[in-house]
Amino acid sequence: MSSRPPPRIAYLDGRRLQRLLLAGIARLAGERRHLDRLNVFPVPDGDTGTNLALTFGAVGEAVAAATTRHAGELLAVAADAALDGARGNSGAIFAAYLQGMASALASHARLELPALAGALATAEQSARQALQNPVEGTVLTVMRDIATATEPQRLPPGADFAQLMGSLLLHARAAVAGTRSTREEMRAAGVEDAGALGLLLLFEGMAEALQPGLAPRVEFSSDADIARHAHAGGAHGASDAGRYCTECLVTGSGIDQAALRGELAQLGSSVVVIGNITRLRLHVHVSAPQQVFSLARRYGVVSAEKADDMLRQERTLQAKDRRVAIVTDSAADLPAAVCDELGIQMVPLRVIFGTESHLDKVGLQPAEFFAELARNPEHPRTSQPSPGDFRRVLELLCSHFEHVLVICLDARLSGTHQAAVAAAGRSGRPGQVCVLDSRNVSAGLGLVVRSAAEAAGSGADPAGVTAAAMRAIENTRTYGLIPDLRHALRGGRIPPAWRWLGSWLPVGFVLGLDAGRIRMRGLKTRSGDQVAALLKPALRDIAALSPGASPRVRLLIAHAAAPELAEAMRARCLAQFPAVESIEVTELGPAIGVHGGPGTLALAVQRCA
Repeated sequence: MSSRPPPRIAYLDGRRLQRLLLAGIARLAGERRHLDRLNVFPVPDGDTGTNLALTFGAVGEAVAAATTRHAGELLAVAADAALDGARGNSGAIFAAYLQGMASALASHARLELPALAGALATAEQSARQALQNPVEGTVLTVMRDIATATEPQRLPPGADFAQLMGSLLLHARAAVAGTRSTREEMRAAGVEDAGALGLLLLFEGMAEALQPGLAPRVEFSSDADIARHAHAGGAHGASDAGRYCTECLVTGSGIDQAALRGELAQLGSSVVVIGNITRLRLHVHVSAPQQVFSLARRYGVVSAEKADDMLRQERTLQAKDRRVAIVTDSAADLPAAVCDELGIQMVPLRVIFGTESHLDKVGLQPAEFFAELARNPEHPRTSQPSPGDFRRVLELLCSHFEHVLVICLDARLSGTHQAAVAAAGRSGRPGQVCVLDSRNVSAGLGLVVRSAAEAAGSGADPAGVTAAAMRAIENTRTYGLIPDLRHALRGGRIPPAWRWLGSWLPVGFVLGLDAGRIRMRGLKTRSGDQVAALLKPALRDIAALSPGASPRVRLLIAHAAAPELAEAMRARCLAQFPAVESIEVTELGPAIGVHGGPGTLALAVQRCA
């Protein structure tokens, strides 16, 4: 007996479209790790799958919550969510694609074939126009071929949606396969364009939900050799000239999208601008993210700033035999060269002057911060990273590493640790992520993170790296010298009794971090020896912890616009500590400098195991 043919599908209403979109998003998100491994263009930073999963995760949440039966209204919901949630170059392009489709179908309660075919062409043009320099052999080529394949005259008479999707998938698969040979980057790596494959996966998921069997599921290999092949050499990778993948939202009235896009092109590459005259999302690869945010503020109110270090990200992913990735926050003061060498990923806190928010150490470097601190009458405040800031980093690293260890500044001083815990719980594989409280800050946090990163770089397993971090936490102490309490008083971060001292006595304060509490460890008169005052409690503690012995120690000094003072501290430490394994000097970051002001000095001492 012959089976009954599948029913003819002549239109999609809001309910059907909702089901198809959610199925497509699930298919795409399910292969994010594979897409990450294929990512070689425009930069081989291994995050296309993660960015698309996060972008469409925001879309999926909005679509799932929608109650409308109007297909055009549902697409508007999806497009708005994509504009808010777009991540990375690929996410921005897909958001522009959805914007074009939603605009073309805004009045359609039901989608019929001719209208959808026209909307696919409009969507492709919208994505292409969002880019300053559209490039063929990428997802744009697949979008164009899909639009051509679904033109009404190319479909058989009386075709329904199943036939349309069949034709669409046939041409999309050929176009995706073609991206292997169009551009040198893909030819050298032997991979498809990751964004192009992501679009195909989205449509395959939708087709399977429309009619089971229309797009049978294909399982992709998770072999890490794909990643090594795709990221080998780094000839087409990120450089210092375009190191940061920079994004933000701009809200205003009458925003000149073309003018903003043109100005961004003068600053960097991979420019994508999407949205309308009242709300835009911009994306660009630059060496100085703060220039982008400053430019954007001329056009409107800036929010949702993000700047990912693609060069460090790429180098981390290229590391051989590494099983564990290390993440910290920007309260860790450590030389940037050390973070680059050891592949330490850093999630920035925010420093806020009035209504302007700056990404610590990314959108605002220490020298720029202290200059602004002297000029601006508004006293700055700090804000912890959001769980979403951590989650974006964790999702990416979980695609490439067996385990991710996050080490945060002391949990009693900030909610940063809790934000990381929340992000770990929401990540795709929470069992891959461990979050530790360093019980340190500034240079002390930097030494703890460095110890963990060195263990990870040696190829240690997750348990070994975590054990190394725990030993470092137990053996690291942080001390600070604040020349006066003006900035701490304005920030409201000191005990009431200290306020009186700071107001009346001409002294500096030597502080120590003990079990999450800032304790006074000494005073220094304005004319006294600052170096000696800070060094005294450190030497006393080391002697108490190791009576009769001279343990080998690591030292890290962080200074707030006081390089001469830091160098004097370095020389004195070499003379006072009998067995110094290493000693380095770095700048004190804005997230900590906001509370101490210029002249603040931090010293971290770590007993070597």
